[in-house]
Amino acid sequence: MTTPIRAIADLPFVRRDVRDLLNLRHHRAAPDPDYTGFGHARLDALQLAGDVGEPVEVRGALLIAVHSMEEPEELPGDIDLEFFLPEVSEDHSVTVLLSAFLHVWLPLIRGDERAIVLVVCNPNQTLLSAPAAAGRTPFYYPLGDVESWLHVADGHEEIRLAARSWRCAEGEHG
Repeated sequence: MTTPIRAIADLPFVRRDVRDLLNLRHHRAAPDPDYTGFGHARLDALQLAGDVGEPVEVRGALLIAVHSMEEPEELPGDIDLEFFLPEVSEDHSVTVLLSAFLHVWLPLIRGDERAIVLVVCNPNQTLLSAPAAAGRTPFYYPLGDVESWLHVADGHEEIRLAARSWRCAEGEHG
């Protein structure tokens, strides 16, 4: 029997292999719109690509992968998240505000990362502030939807996250 979700801390938000977390385990021609996995991972390096300009390389990153609701309400400075929990039932989900989620989970998963990258579709292009728990660590987040890609060249794998654009909110907390 699965423990009921009564609080944000009860969500099964676990560290995962980055390939599984970003649905990159198998070759695919396009992202899977039905993929609902979530969790966090650590990555030595990744590329953040926008519609304009060269990709930005981010090193020593903590990735936080979550999903926005299908048609999220426009909320100034916040995003409605939805967590699908098939272990509870096939169509069971829990919703929570991004700010509340990060308030609970970010302190629990923080380490010595040099950057935090939020992987979430942001269709309303909501501008976010760095959460207090980020401290002075750069906090990257997308504007628009996010797609994950695995590029392999000369035996080297490169993970790339593509969105309309990426923002970096520098925390003022220490």
